[in-house]
Amino acid sequence: MTATGRAILSVTDKTGLIEVARALLRHGRELLASGGTAAALREAGIEVTEVAEVTGQEEILHGRVKTLHPAIAAGILAPTEEDLKGTGFLPIDTVVVNLYDFSGALESGADEAGLVESVDIGGPTLLRAAAKNFQRVTVLSDPRFYEAFIEELDANGGATTRSFRRTMAAETIQRCSDYDRLIASRLFEEEGVPLAAHGLRYGENPHQRAWWRVDGGGDLDALGLQLHGGKALSYNNLVDLVAALKLAMDLPGNGCAVLKHTNPCGVGVGASSAEALQRALKGDPVSAFGGIVALRQPVDAEAAEILAGMFLEVVAAPSFDEAAAGRLSRKKKLRWLSYDGAAFVEATRGGERRWGRLVLSQDEDEGFPELEAFQLMAGPTPDEKQLEAARLAWIVAKHVKSNAVVLGDAEGSLGIGAGQMSRVDSCHLAVRKAHDAGLSLEGSVAASDGFFPFADGLEVLAEAGARLVIQPGGSIRDGEVIEAAERLGVSLLHTGTRHFRH
Repeated sequence: MTATGRAILSVTDKTGLIEVARALLRHGRELLASGGTAAALREAGIEVTEVAEVTGQEEILHGRVKTLHPAIAAGILAPTEEDLKGTGFLPIDTVVVNLYDFSGALESGADEAGLVESVDIGGPTLLRAAAKNFQRVTVLSDPRFYEAFIEELDANGGATTRSFRRTMAAETIQRCSDYDRLIASRLFEEEGVPLAAHGLRYGENPHQRAWWRVDGGGDLDALGLQLHGGKALSYNNLVDLVAALKLAMDLPGNGCAVLKHTNPCGVGVGASSAEALQRALKGDPVSAFGGIVALRQPVDAEAAEILAGMFLEVVAAPSFDEAAAGRLSRKKKLRWLSYDGAAFVEATRGGERRWGRLVLSQDEDEGFPELEAFQLMAGPTPDEKQLEAARLAWIVAKHVKSNAVVLGDAEGSLGIGAGQMSRVDSCHLAVRKAHDAGLSLEGSVAASDGFFPFADGLEVLAEAGARLVIQPGGSIRDGEVIEAAERLGVSLLHTGTRHFRH
């Protein structure tokens, strides 16, 4: 963006409007505006050109159509001024627009007609056009960016940097996306049911309504899933299924995971699906009741017989052979699905949580590069079998609600402590789970998703028989924990990476 040119301003929220307009004028911009924005600028003594003077068209349809015109769109979208030759249009290099207050209309209890009038059309069009052409155009979609914009102008002789324009474009696309999502979820619904959503019997509890949908449209197949039998999936089934498959996809190719309420209660590996399943059930068979089973290998007749003998909510595997399908089909309530691992991972990558209008999003916690670069901090050098067990326990710990502690060996988990308020409590719980299942922990390994704040947790694990502990490290008391490991003859590995799951 250069130090001369034209800016278009069309804002619902007038916060900071006068300041940003004066900064634009100070740096040689001609200001275009219409309606209330033009009136507010004139009232402040700021010279402004009406959009109608540029388009040659007065507002129509009670203001619904005013900026939707080639003179405006072309001025924003043209890559260069040269591209506008012969059109009679001039370039626009700054777009200052914020959207109709649809959220405010919702909060005021507006009826459908009122909500429809609060759906902005011209604003998103201008914003998306400007964001697309960020190589030349600066777009400001929120007053909170005005101060930084003015600093950019002052620091760069009236121009803006590509980095700033690109950041503003990204903010704008996200704002338009959130705006559209809000409209889709609150205006286009029938009796409170979001458009294109699949209804569920109820939510986490019977008194809560619930739906599910796939962004971009589609059914289970869009997630790489195919339901072969049993009841329809419930809200809790879907939540647990996602957690189970994300863990399964991290396991070795012969792994099996058993989950309950999104927490692993057992993980196993074996030469066959039946062997992996039996090993996964070994550590906590009681918690497996009513759980979710996800396998990395096709299910055969032997594995299906084990599954059919249990009460389970969902079973997922890459495929089921004919004998397995026949056996599981006789379980009328059991939901059993096949999955395409690559398609599922791609469709569910990244995370988002919503509380009304508050949205949190983050990258997917993918991969374990730290397992190639951990450090031995104390105790004897572990052998390859111990390291294999440590890697498996570390992978499982990533999928356990924090604070997470996993006890296991090279074939699977032995005891899991999940979701406790203190790490030492998770250690006690993991040990108790193993003992309740009648399992020996002598020579076992332990993984902790976060560092040990004190030596007490490691001491609990060592007393139970653990001979190797893998953890991120990074506590101000790391020295105390390392000293305790050395004293107890426990191999202590630091990864430098944590895997909290809240």
